[in-house]
Amino acid sequence: MMRHYRPHHRQRGAVLFVALVFLVLLTLLGLTASSTSVLQERMTGGLRNNQLSLMGAETALRGVEWSIWNAANTANPFVCGATGGTSFCYQANNANAAGIVTMNSVVAKFRNAKNWLGTSDGGNAYATATLTGLSGPEATASLANQPRWLMEDLGVVLPPGANANGEGGARYGLAGRSVSSQQLHAYRITARATGGNAGSVRAVDSYFVALPPAL
Repeated sequence: MMRHYRPHHRQRGAVLFVALVFLVLLTLLGLTASSTSVLQERMTGGLRNNQLSLMGAETALRGVEWSIWNAANTANPFVCGATGGTSFCYQANNANAAGIVTMNSVVAKFRNAKNWLGTSDGGNAYATATLTGLSGPEATASLANQPRWLMEDLGVVLPPGANANGEGGARYGLAGRSVSSQQLHAYRITARATGGNAGSVRAVDSYFVALPPAL
């Protein structure tokens, strides 16, 4: 009895090729997902860093506003001038021939600089609370640098048509002050702060009206 054998077909490797294609596709999908996750993490970290710098600058603003108000009510003087002096309070330049009042050059640089200027920026470090080198549960809110600030005396604030002593000539303010020391002044405070690193720098302003310190 004779047996008939079918010839074996040669293996072409089609299954292996398809498996390799799917492996490549899965690898690409994995790399894309990983890159997307890293990018999202960096974006989240940048946003958080940006918010930290904003909160640091806002904290300094509130502290300086309190200092101005406290100085006016406790006769703790500060002096505003062209160079800022020890009070870090600047005055705007006198009006030019066209009647335009320009900003002090130190103030302009402080407000407009994109990078962190360091301790030679013409401002002062916020001293009410330490916001750097925090530890424990506060460590994640620690800033790379202590916020810095300066302020400008923008002059006397008077209602329209008022005279130098106030509307209708009535004096206001603290008892025993001279007429000039009972005029409300507008102060523009500028604060700068970094986030957890110097990659994020925020500069914010506030306008605060108060009596000048009684000298």
